[in-house]
Amino acid sequence: MPIISSLLVLLLEMFLGVLASYSVSGLYRGVWYQPVEDHALLGQSFMNISGISAVRCSVRCLSHRGCFSFNYDHINQVCQMNNASAEHVCHNLQGMQLVSYYGETASPMTCKNKAVFCPKSNSLKACSISEKLGLEDGSIPDESLSASSNWNNTEKSTPADGRLNKIPLTGGIIGAWCPSAAGTNQWIQVDLDNPTYVTGVLTQGRYGRSQCVTKYKVQFEPPSQACLVDVKDQLGQTQIFIGNTADTDNTVERSFFKPVLAVKIRILPIEWVDFIALRFELLGCK
Repeated sequence: MPIISSLLVLLLEMFLGVLASYSVSGLYRGVWYQPVEDHALLGQSFMNISGISAVRCSVRCLSHRGCFSFNYDHINQVCQMNNASAEHVCHNLQGMQLVSYYGETASPMTCKNKAVFCPKSNSLKACSISEKLGLEDGSIPDESLSASSNWNNTEKSTPADGRLNKIPLTGGIIGAWCPSAAGTNQWIQVDLDNPTYVTGVLTQGRYGRSQCVTKYKVQFEPPSQACLVDVKDQLGQTQIFIGNTADTDNTVERSFFKPVLAVKIRILPIEWVDFIALRFELLGCK
């Protein structure tokens, strides 16, 4: 039996070697590996194998019961097999030049009419065109919006006032979400209920007033673990987004470097004009 098993693995390596080199998308036992370039899952490696290709690394991982994902160092040709996936330990997926993280999925996935990466399990598969996720049209209900605090003085503000293009219909209501005090510890959050592929943000400032958020960062909670993770740029650093300026009714669109699979999205203002005031919409794959 060990000899037969070894022969099967060898034949599989030869077959997959014809299909791919650095991009491992060969199908074996219904599992596809797809890379997250310039990233590695840190602190989970239990075995290193030198001098093999990414394709052969995928075969070794598939044939080992304890392997759930792997990192591949393209320069040194080192395969690092991991005892967990990014879906299980969301904080440990970090930017690393010239290394790729490979996760697996039980079947390829596409999203209708989207031009984004759509991860299923911990893999990324291409789809096409993102769309508004439902803040502006109200399909995301008020109870799904929360904030660190809300302005409550002679004028009032709630997280629901932070919907894109929201206009106050009565006096005493602020035309935006505003916190009780301006500071970088303030945030507004959307509970998406189900795992959703989010690709970017649309922002506006306060209706009828020159108050807006000029810089912000975005955090998300993956479906696999209750933790908030910063949206990262191409270098693996926290992505800082440029928001609105003097024209607070103008809509500014900002895209993530890579889409994220999230159950919650949090926006944290970093800089602002006069006071923190925000109306926004999320973009992604419904």
